[in-house]
Amino acid sequence: MAQNAVVDALNAYLNGLTRARARFRQDSPDGTETSGTFYLLKPGKMRFEYDAPAQSLVIADGTNLALFDAKSNAGPQRYPQRQTPLSLLSMRSIDVTSSRFVRRVDIIDSRALVTLFDPEAPENGQMIMIFDTEPMALREWILTDRSGLQTHVFLETLDTEAQFPTRLFNIAFNITAFNRSN
Repeated sequence: MAQNAVVDALNAYLNGLTRARARFRQDSPDGTETSGTFYLLKPGKMRFEYDAPAQSLVIADGTNLALFDAKSNAGPQRYPQRQTPLSLLSMRSIDVTSSRFVRRVDIIDSRALVTLFDPEAPENGQMIMIFDTEPMALREWILTDRSGLQTHVFLETLDTEAQFPTRLFNIAFNITAFNRSN
């Protein structure tokens, strides 16, 4: 019964989260730590803007997920956004009990852990989104790649009133801007 109440609260929280900005810290498997700013604008849009000296940018525009890397001479790597478990966060309507990505929801103390993976490519790894339950708030996630290496992303408090231009999520616009800055 308690788990059902937490799942209902989790769904309400995720469906009410339509825009957000937060600082993040990322701990990578090789021991490096990077930081930056995370943006969310529903439906479908996300951005991970890494602070210097990291020269990376990740943009989801509702259709594609683009990974920008200044070390590459090629353009950004693109993937269908719908195939990434993180796309759950940017959906207009979310129900964690019926999402194709959600493997399970665990309640541990005052946290909800939502384990996600792509059922069409489970070998690609998984993601665990971690929420505080009182009050409900997204706090972190752990990405485990196909070789078992983990990347941990910690979020500061989400600013759900933040205003920002929609061009932040335009991949073509950001290719030019990214190339100019690097």
